Amino acid sequence: MDKFSKNAIAIARKNEQQSMTVIQRAKQYIVENYSRDLSLDDVSREVDISPYYFSKIFKEEVGSSFIEYMTTLRMEEAKRLLKESVLSMKEICVKIGYSDPNYFSRNFKKYTGVTPTEFKEG
Repeated sequence: MDKFSKNAIAIARKNEQQSMTVIQRAKQYIVENYSRDLSLDDVSREVDISPYYFSKIFKEEVGSSFIEYMTTLRMEEAKRLLKESVLSMKEICVKIGYSDPNYFSRNFKKYTGVTPTEFKEG
């Protein structure tokens, strides 16, 4: 292998490691802030890359889009809260980052197949 090829491989590895670091930082930021109104632009700004590039590498590394990841995180927390807490639906809704309980209920049903009330009772 010539020197040029070794350099190209080293650069590719370094870029891959940096993108992993960016995604790891992004995921940590998302987990810490998912309960507020968080956009792809907010997260890409936090990790200091363009929204387009962030969206692309996030999907490649995580296997889902930013929105899918956020929804999964929020819905899993909603399921936990519905089972383990005595919080009202509105309190759970706000706690996981939704301002509209109807929107939350629609998303929850799409995600789980049942309404939040049915989930809590079942």
